[in-house]
Amino acid sequence: MPAKPSGEIKTKIVRQPQKNGDIYILERQTIYDPDKKYNKVLSSKLIAKIPKGEKDPVPTRPKRSKATKSDTETKIVSAKRMHVGMMDIIDHIGKVSGIDDAVYASTDIGTAQKIISLARYLLATNGQSLPGIQTWQFNHPLPYEDGISEDVYHNLFVQVGLDESLQQSFFKKRCESLSVEDALAYDSSTISVYSENQNDARFGFNKAHDGLKTIKLLTLYSIDSRQPIAFTKQPGNLPDVISVTNAIKQLTALGVNTTEIVTDNGYYSEQNLSELLQAGFDFITLAKISLKWIRPEIDRHMEALDDFRTICPFDHATHGVTVVLMQEFKKIRKYSNHKNGAEKGSEETFKRRIYLHIYFNKSRQTDDKTALDDDLYELKTLLESGTAIEDLAPAAQEKASKYFTVKRWGGKITATANNKAIKDANKYHGYFALVSNKEKDPFECLRKYRKRETIESFFEAEKQHADGTRARVWYTDTLRGRMFVQFISLCYYEYFSEEIRKLKAVLDNEINSGNLKSEDLKTTKKLRTWVNNTPLYLQLQWFDTIEQVEISTKLRSRRWNTEITSCDALYLEKIGLNQE
Repeated sequence: MPAKPSGEIKTKIVRQPQKNGDIYILERQTIYDPDKKYNKVLSSKLIAKIPKGEKDPVPTRPKRSKATKSDTETKIVSAKRMHVGMMDIIDHIGKVSGIDDAVYASTDIGTAQKIISLARYLLATNGQSLPGIQTWQFNHPLPYEDGISEDVYHNLFVQVGLDESLQQSFFKKRCESLSVEDALAYDSSTISVYSENQNDARFGFNKAHDGLKTIKLLTLYSIDSRQPIAFTKQPGNLPDVISVTNAIKQLTALGVNTTEIVTDNGYYSEQNLSELLQAGFDFITLAKISLKWIRPEIDRHMEALDDFRTICPFDHATHGVTVVLMQEFKKIRKYSNHKNGAEKGSEETFKRRIYLHIYFNKSRQTDDKTALDDDLYELKTLLESGTAIEDLAPAAQEKASKYFTVKRWGGKITATANNKAIKDANKYHGYFALVSNKEKDPFECLRKYRKRETIESFFEAEKQHADGTRARVWYTDTLRGRMFVQFISLCYYEYFSEEIRKLKAVLDNEINSGNLKSEDLKTTKKLRTWVNNTPLYLQLQWFDTIEQVEISTKLRSRRWNTEITSCDALYLEKIGLNQE
């Protein structure tokens, strides 16, 4: 459980490195603010400094002469200036989304403040590398006010990477926000690794195609709320299809038992469908049309898929039909049954009703045929230039053997196309299939599956906005801790992205309603144009120009912020910042 605040004023001696190499020694008094959930600095006094290259501290100022009463009343005791506009927005995101509360509930206050501070830095800087936080934090308020150095965040990554309870507690809090009807997309991304100390890094399928070893990041993502829920990692050489069993176990442990899992064909296997059915999960999965029980159904329904009555209502280029099947699955007994002689570990079969949704898209058919023609023409050129089949990539070797007959006539090489094989391949271009045990309507199933594609934008955000392209740490546990901090930052990003999507819809409705006064309509249109044409990161950066200046004297304190335009004020109002 997180530690309870004592309410005591704490005094610490803090060392802050400066750009010129000096080290300032500060006496800082702090008290924990339970409302804002971070340590509030009451005073910060510079008592000495260690000059560059020296070891011993020296006083920073001589003893001052006695001031008159009027001097004391007007003398500035302290003054500071901070960039607060962007950070107020991010603080608002953390609170209203419940992300901050979930982090605070999963660990002690200090650790939570460090995690949140690093996550906010990644969001605010669009994924700048972490060493930049050492200067950036001086004029941007963060929950952890004692200063974050390279040693601080390295030690944090090690601590978090080893603390599985912290991570799973946070994931459980995320799962509690799911509704009964939420569907979860499950997919993977790869992270390229240079370090030889990362035991999980293996040569396998590398989505960046950079020839490096990879670690695989597997993520559960709500396609309805567009929020990441949980993640895990595994060695880069393991295929996606074998990871579903562990995903089921993780979800069950987190208290999720009835949600719908949506995957692509990389996760399809009859064993996985059996596991999902036994665990009580519904599913939608893309299946390969070459499967022996799917291909005959396509042949039987080709004519129906060219019928106007099977057209998709939201995508007129796509037609779809549904086939109801009683499919047989296998399972391994977990317990013995002495009554019927069934032993633990023995294999049994069971049947379930399955909905096979078959689709045809004529545009996709043309694209698939063109892609195959391009591949085969390039392959023919390679073969006739003297490239041996065994020197090709495995996928190219398979195509060469299937679609060409290679002959040599003296010094000349010819690659003769197997027209029958090419014609058979073209026959099934444009067709695809989804399998579900819940969705009876082909187009509702297709709608849900296409919403799964939002997880691809999540992985793109992970690479672009959370510095997730490279591991940047040496050891496995340290990487796990770093990935957790990046995950928190991505939770912020995805929540804010969804709020901006909602904001665009609200602005469109208000403009089209005809209820706005002339001046309000002008401001609303201006805001809509700005939001539609400004990326999320630049929206935050726009408000980073808002500064707060605080000046304290012996008798009074004053604080003021940079003025903002009416358009900026409307933006802050619409995202709910002024309603706190």
